[in-house]
Amino acid sequence: MNTTVLQKRLPARALEALRALFVARPWPSAVLLVAMGVAAAVFGALSVAHSEAQKKRDAFHFASAEVASTLKLAIQREEDLIVSSSAFVSGADTVTPRKFDRWVESIKALQRFPELQNIGLVSLVPGTQLRAFESYVRAYPLRPFGQATVAPSTPFEVFPAGRRGQYCFATAGLARSLPAFLPQSVDYCALAPTLLPTRDSGMANYAPFLLGRTRALGIATPIYAAGTAPSTLAGRRRAFVGWLGVLVEPEIVLGRAREGYKGLGVVFRYHRHGYEVSFSSGSIPARAQSATIDLHNGWSVVALGAPVGGGIFGTSHAWALFAGGTLLSLLVGLLVLTLATARRRALALVREKTAELSHQASHDPLTGLANRALVLESAERMLARSRRMADGIVVAMFIDLDNFKRINDTLGHAAGDELLKVTASRLRATARDADLAGRLGGDEFVVLADTLMRESQTDEMARRMIAALHSPVKLPQGFVFPSVSIGVAAGHYKRPHDLLRDADLALYDAKSQGKNRYVLYEARSHAPLAQPPQAESQGTPTEVTSKLTGSTFR
Repeated sequence: MNTTVLQKRLPARALEALRALFVARPWPSAVLLVAMGVAAAVFGALSVAHSEAQKKRDAFHFASAEVASTLKLAIQREEDLIVSSSAFVSGADTVTPRKFDRWVESIKALQRFPELQNIGLVSLVPGTQLRAFESYVRAYPLRPFGQATVAPSTPFEVFPAGRRGQYCFATAGLARSLPAFLPQSVDYCALAPTLLPTRDSGMANYAPFLLGRTRALGIATPIYAAGTAPSTLAGRRRAFVGWLGVLVEPEIVLGRAREGYKGLGVVFRYHRHGYEVSFSSGSIPARAQSATIDLHNGWSVVALGAPVGGGIFGTSHAWALFAGGTLLSLLVGLLVLTLATARRRALALVREKTAELSHQASHDPLTGLANRALVLESAERMLARSRRMADGIVVAMFIDLDNFKRINDTLGHAAGDELLKVTASRLRATARDADLAGRLGGDEFVVLADTLMRESQTDEMARRMIAALHSPVKLPQGFVFPSVSIGVAAGHYKRPHDLLRDADLALYDAKSQGKNRYVLYEARSHAPLAQPPQAESQGTPTEVTSKLTGSTFR
């Protein structure tokens, strides 16, 4: 066989072996098939869950990068506003509230920056010039909402109260709402002690403010006459003009950055030069996944998203695949089990029917004893064994019910059939396990035995048969006391027909001598019974009268 033919036959052989396994062991095979299907469903569901979890993580990191980019752009815009405002202040000879307001309105700062709540100029006022500053305030009051100048009606009272060497007051500014407006008498250096040192450092100051229920961020940037901070401390102090202060509401910026990402929580944090402030927006789920993005200017963004589960039950698609795969595996296993068990039942039924037909072909349908064909076949086997054993003989006992025709005629065929079945049952009970009981037809029965028994043992066996079959039989019409005639042939025979012929001759002789007895047929050349016959056709019946007496039918 070449390799190509072998490769073609291997799958067929594998399928045949698999089919044979399913038929031979349906339950283990079905369980194994279901287990393999469930394992495949679990593996597939885990793969889907891992893939979807990775997609969610990628989407979360993409959203985090988008939010961080939006916030970074907002910071840059705020810085641009501060730079341009600082340039305006440092380039002007004098900055009155009106000039400042007009400039802020010209660049449409409040319209372009929704998060901007207040923008103004804060000046450093020595304590010795406090009275002069009060006069300045009365001459140039703030225009908090861009309205016409209104002289303050209340006296100038420093807040927080107290006498200090230096004060920080607003000299110009514009507010978006009343909560964002702070009076000119507020001393910012007293409220924020970290503000004054920024004059010398040149760095911006960050401080949180509370606007009603909303937290805001105050940013104060020092402004110098040259537009940039001098390199020396003395130079910075001489060129110092004041602070440009802005008050922004980060929640607006965060809300704008989170648009389209409702399930995302954001923490906006500033940490630099000793300043640390943070603002948050959105809900922060438990065990949230997080991503921190550094904006490289002191600001950082921490994005917080819903946890991503990589298990089967973490995603609906994985759960659906697992449930569907498991259900399909169960259905396939059930189908295989049904088909395999159905095939087994069909094969068992075929074997049962075949055995039944085989039994019917070799047994009598009424009594269940062996029929003539099986008797001849069994006799052939027994004779073959006896020829291999020097001391072995085969015994055939022909048994006939006496006066059976009269029972059929007087009591009916049903009673005759019942008597035949009782007789067959008694034959089976009396015969040995190795013996064969059969029915040749009508009321004729036969018992075959291969044995080492002597003539006396054969006589004893015949007597037992007559005694067992002579017992009364209860029929629907009453009790029947049957009797039987038995013809016995024993010895070495070449053919089954010869053995049965001699037993039949002995039975005929028992009938002719008055019935209810047995006769042993022995060929003349069988000097003892166990010796092999030399002439099959010659012989005379030898009569042995039974000791049983009595009527055959009562």
